[in-house]
Amino acid sequence: MNRRANDIRERQARSSMKFFKPMAEEKSKKIFLVFFVLSSIFPLLIFIFISDQYLQPFIDADKSGQLGETLIYGLLVMLFFPLLSFFLMFRRIRALEGLTREIRAKSAEVIEGKKSFGEQSIEARETFLIPARGDTGNAGDENEIQSLIQSFNNIFQTAADQLAEREHLKELLAKLIALASDLTAELEPSRLFPLIISRVTEVMAVERTSLYVIDWDKRELWTKVAEGIDPIALPLGKGISGRVAETGEGINVVDAWELPYFDRSFDLINNFRTRSVLCLPVKSPTGQMIGVLQVINKKEATGFDLKDEVFMKSLASQVGIALENSFLIDEARLSFNSSISTLSATVDARHPLTAGHSLRVTEYSLLVAGEFNLDRNDIEVLRLAAILHDIGKIGIRDAVLLKEGVFTPEEREEMNTHPVKTKTILEKFHFPRNLRAVPEIAGRHHEKVNGQGYPDGLTGDRIPLGSKIIAVADVFDALTSRREYPKYDGDKTMGPGAMPLMQAISIIQKETGSYFALEVVSAFLRCLPRALRLYRGSHFAPEYVDEAIRRLAPE
Repeated sequence: MNRRANDIRERQARSSMKFFKPMAEEKSKKIFLVFFVLSSIFPLLIFIFISDQYLQPFIDADKSGQLGETLIYGLLVMLFFPLLSFFLMFRRIRALEGLTREIRAKSAEVIEGKKSFGEQSIEARETFLIPARGDTGNAGDENEIQSLIQSFNNIFQTAADQLAEREHLKELLAKLIALASDLTAELEPSRLFPLIISRVTEVMAVERTSLYVIDWDKRELWTKVAEGIDPIALPLGKGISGRVAETGEGINVVDAWELPYFDRSFDLINNFRTRSVLCLPVKSPTGQMIGVLQVINKKEATGFDLKDEVFMKSLASQVGIALENSFLIDEARLSFNSSISTLSATVDARHPLTAGHSLRVTEYSLLVAGEFNLDRNDIEVLRLAAILHDIGKIGIRDAVLLKEGVFTPEEREEMNTHPVKTKTILEKFHFPRNLRAVPEIAGRHHEKVNGQGYPDGLTGDRIPLGSKIIAVADVFDALTSRREYPKYDGDKTMGPGAMPLMQAISIIQKETGSYFALEVVSAFLRCLPRALRLYRGSHFAPEYVDEAIRRLAPE
């Protein structure tokens, strides 16, 4: 309804304009006629009146008739020239009115967005340009407004150029904002580098993009990603990128082959022809040189112009911010993982017989997680929980932790407190918000789906999936590794040595539905051949691994 009402009001407004516009033009003509009468006709009438009233008594009767004729002729001559001037001026005014109407109409179309300034400028030239010298018609009459028309053409052209430039800048700004948003959202280096390459290639409209990172210790720059080629390393000062890295000054060249220091071997090997190149330094927010961004072969142009350089500098600035953030995150992650590894190694140092247990449990758990299509964050939570699942054992007395043989009930009770201690220790560790589930998952790896586990006797879905996965991996590694205590297969007690693989698998299958979740065991068995291959010859004897794989996945 609102749209229809607006249309009706717009039509009424247009109708009103059509009605009042001729009235306004007619009023202008009347005003001009009044001015003409006041400036030309009215003075003549005053002169006639004065002559008749004041000059006539002083003239003889014989000469009065002759003087009257002379005055009449004189008045006619005096009237002719004003009329002629009026006619000529009226024609000029009509022409200017028409020109003004055209300009007003075309300007209104531009303002309403019906036509671009570029289209309007072309129409202006077609509409207002003066005919050539050989043309007939009123070309001579229009010569007097030629400069005015040319001025309007210049105005339209300038407006068109300015609008085009403004639209171009808006487009570039939108691309820059979109690129900055994309780069800010990605902090993982393995994904950030390909993202930078693809986005810069797109927004710069080039055939190829390369991103180099500077290693100041080795005085070289290397690529994690160079689109279409394998990673390469270059010494500082060599080639275009090497010179930019060494000097910190950008290079813009139309044909790289004309540069004496350009190495053509890459082009020849890869059947590629490098022509235009724009290469700029990439700096961190603090101004430190951290890399080089290079684009090759501008599409639909012979080279890169000043606008490309300015835009590329903005891109390089955004890339520098993204790289610096990525490096900082990577360093923080390395520091964090180093702390995690140190905690895990603490348990191995206290209990050498179980050295490597946490790493193997982590590998098995990650393989099983792949069967559930978990997202990256859930996988990282599982990885950390798996590697730290036994950290609580550092709170167990050596007399219990290192005891050989069967635990007494009191010793077993103390050993069973290590999941609680694990959770307590990890809760004091400052995990990022997305990793705060680590303590909970690590502290639940001895819960059983039938509720007979510890520390809280949780059942079924109340146990986190990550804890269920770690439970299977933990028991399997414990069964297939040497321990101080004897193992029990459900029917009889066995020695502390590593249990045969197929026997360990049989125990896992027997406990499915009571100790272990069915879906987790199924996933574990599917990926077990891959898990065994990881440790074939190191933790497992090759012949045992080969036999187990044949039985798990018969041909």
